[in-house]
Amino acid sequence: MKILIGFCWWCARLIIYAACLEGSDPIRLFEKRMNARREPGYEFDKASLLEYNHMSFGGPPVTTETVEEADELQLSDEKESAIEAEVLSAPPKLVYSKLLLRFTRKLLVAVVDKWDSHVLVIDKVSPPNWKNEPAGRILEFCILHMAMSEITVLGTRHQIVINEAVDLAKRFCDGAGPRIINGCLRTFLKDLSGASVAQTSDANEKVEV
Repeated sequence: MKILIGFCWWCARLIIYAACLEGSDPIRLFEKRMNARREPGYEFDKASLLEYNHMSFGGPPVTTETVEEADELQLSDEKESAIEAEVLSAPPKLVYSKLLLRFTRKLLVAVVDKWDSHVLVIDKVSPPNWKNEPAGRILEFCILHMAMSEITVLGTRHQIVINEAVDLAKRFCDGAGPRIINGCLRTFLKDLSGASVAQTSDANEKVEV
C-alpha cells in the first residue's frame, strides 16, 4: 500500500505543482499529459527506472577530503540528476502502471474537490512565515493538500499518509519543512477528530429529544 501511495503522490505532486505555477486545473493538466503525443523518434530509457530512487533524500552538507572524492561525488550527482530528468520528463504512461495512474487521478479529483475548504484549514494550521511567502511555499502547500484530501476523501489511514507526506518533504523541502508538515497534519487530524466527536454528540442529542 505504501509503495502504491508513494508513486501516486510522486506523480500527483508533479501535476499539482505545475498546475499551481500555470494557474491551471490539475485534472485537465493530468489528462493533457496523459494524451500528449510523443515527439518523433522519442524512446524512453526504461533502464533508468531501475536506477532511479524516487525517495532519496538530500541530507546534510557533504564534505570530502580530496579533490578526487569531490569529483566522484559530483559525477554521481550529475548521473542521478540525468536519470531523474529522464524519468520526470517521460510520458506518464511509459513510467507508471494503469493502476497507479487511476489512483493518481482519483487523488487529483479529491484534491480539486476539497481545495477551497482545505485552503482555510491550511491557513489555520500553517506557520505565519509560510503564509507570508506563499509563492515560495507552493510545494509544501501541495503536499498538505494531497495529505488532507487523501485522509478525508479517500480514507487512507492517517499514519500512512503522514509518513508519506514527511518523506516527500524530506526529498523536496528545506530543513524545517518535514517537521512543520508533520505538525500541521497532526493539528489537522486533532481538529478533524474533535469535529467528528462534536457531530456525533449533536446527533445523539437530537435522537434523545
